[in-house]
Amino acid sequence: MSQEPLRIATDFASPAVEDWRRLVDKDLKGKPFTSLQSPLEGGLLLQPLYTGQDVAALPPPSPPGVAPYVRGIHPLGLTEGGWMVCQEYTEPDAALAAGALRVDLERGAWGVWLCLGEASGIRVSDAAGMERLLAHVPLERTPVYLEPEDGLLAASALFLHAAERARVPRASLRGCLGLDPLGALARTGVLPEGLAPALASGAPLITSLRQEAAHLRVLLVSTRAYADAGATAVQELAWAIATGVEYLRVLERAGVPPEEAARSMQFALSVGGQFFPEIAKLRAARLLWSKTVNTWGGSSEAQAMALHARTASTTKTQRDPWVNILRATTESFAAVVAGADSVSTAPFDAVLGTPDEGGRRLARNTQLILRDESNLNRVADPAGGSYYLEQLTQEMARAAWTELRRIESLGGMAQAVSSGDVGRALAETRAARDKAIRNRRIPIVGVSEFPFLGEAAVHREARPPAPARGAAPADPHLPPFRPTRLAEAFEALRDASDRYLAAHGARPRAFMANLGTVAEHTARSTWIVNVLAAGGIEAQEHHGFPDASAAAALFAGSGAGLALISGPDAFYPEWIPPLTAAFKAKGARTVAVAGRPGEHEAAFRAAGVDLFLYAGADLFALLSSLHAQLGVS
Repeated sequence: MSQEPLRIATDFASPAVEDWRRLVDKDLKGKPFTSLQSPLEGGLLLQPLYTGQDVAALPPPSPPGVAPYVRGIHPLGLTEGGWMVCQEYTEPDAALAAGALRVDLERGAWGVWLCLGEASGIRVSDAAGMERLLAHVPLERTPVYLEPEDGLLAASALFLHAAERARVPRASLRGCLGLDPLGALARTGVLPEGLAPALASGAPLITSLRQEAAHLRVLLVSTRAYADAGATAVQELAWAIATGVEYLRVLERAGVPPEEAARSMQFALSVGGQFFPEIAKLRAARLLWSKTVNTWGGSSEAQAMALHARTASTTKTQRDPWVNILRATTESFAAVVAGADSVSTAPFDAVLGTPDEGGRRLARNTQLILRDESNLNRVADPAGGSYYLEQLTQEMARAAWTELRRIESLGGMAQAVSSGDVGRALAETRAARDKAIRNRRIPIVGVSEFPFLGEAAVHREARPPAPARGAAPADPHLPPFRPTRLAEAFEALRDASDRYLAAHGARPRAFMANLGTVAEHTARSTWIVNVLAAGGIEAQEHHGFPDASAAAALFAGSGAGLALISGPDAFYPEWIPPLTAAFKAKGARTVAVAGRPGEHEAAFRAAGVDLFLYAGADLFALLSSLHAQLGVS
């Protein structure tokens, strides 16, 4: 056997983009090339191929650790120890949360992110409560990040007091105190003292800690409220930078130089399910923040964004929640590839209530496997040099910059939030996304795609209700942004099916009359079985009957209220009229047909067909209609 090396670079001619394009145009057979482009939310388009020509006009990329920090803030990337495994905690009971902190820190976590608040976080109201919460946290070596939803400076005071009681010098403290008034306003709808007074009251703390605790940041820019309410990647990115700009502006008026304020700021963004766009979003965040601070005269050190990434809550499902493990793994992977300094992976069961130890262990180990088995910490900037990601990063940054300029034209982020502009933008985004979910252009595995009606329920302890609040100050005050999940609509259908099952001993059923041989009908019948299951409707498949009367006899004995005809289009004109009449004669409340009716729609409806199920239709609306006709509340 020859031992001559294979020289691919020289033995094969380099194909030109034009040659590839000619072959593609030939295969498209008259379809436009744009049919290969994939639209993203925010007006961006993904191309089918990226080459060096796409990035030729871009500025040469700076190495990691050099402004504008697209490739991360560390010269060697995350190769020295890796990113920080920094888990988030929302357990209302401080004692239970303290136990979870202890276990996680003993078993691989490096830092802790504490969501504090009476409504949706850890309930800590006094110094003793904070000390109990942090009892097992070695503050001298564990970064602690606070994200309070109210009492912003009070939480800071409690933490610093706990550190003092533990005899930990301030110079050893790391993390962030979580002063994020706009984030709190977006989450709760209330900011009693207003933005400027809230930041001004924190100005002395920013100045003093820059001297006493250089590694403890005071300011937080968290996009949690916007991301949980359904913001697009471009919106989340733009609003994060707009919030940072607002804080720099207000603090400068309060006597804190932009250099000092920027170096005391921590960012926290969510990472959703679109792998490559989410990588580009985090890289673009560093780029935009560097450019922003530079315009304020900030040093290169001040331009370096401290970036925490969390897995998104909007992508998680209550149905088939085990798929959340895969979703969280993909999102954590994207955060690491993008160069986030710290990452939190939500437990798969977090959407079901308070996560148990098993859920937290799986979440924690997701990152440990990515680091210690996949060795992602051994590559500086894994995304660097990818034509696709470099171009997408720039496009994401430009789109977000356009939105940022729009926000600034309104008077800044505070004005955009309080005037309802951000709320209206979120409503428009949710409406467009909801349409794509209802017709399954955005598929949700385990819910709208490949649902399993026989899945065993996973039960978790529900969060105890928050104590009643007093009257909220009215200035400023707005409706808080409601967290939403992509799967909610279809999960509501499944919930209704469960209630029907509990009341009647069986799920709502559909009698499926499959026409032709198994080979002829299996593709369409498999698709329709999954559609029905997405609505919690159990399909009973039948085929091989000689005529309509035989099919009707089977239907009469099935106990189903819905008859569904499925098969090749060529069979429909002959079979649908007699089958529909026979099913209606045997008491079918609804007769549906799988597939588009085309030119036969009028004839089929005249024969008694009630509705048609096909790809691209509003399947949620059709399934809701079937629920109503089958008596499912």
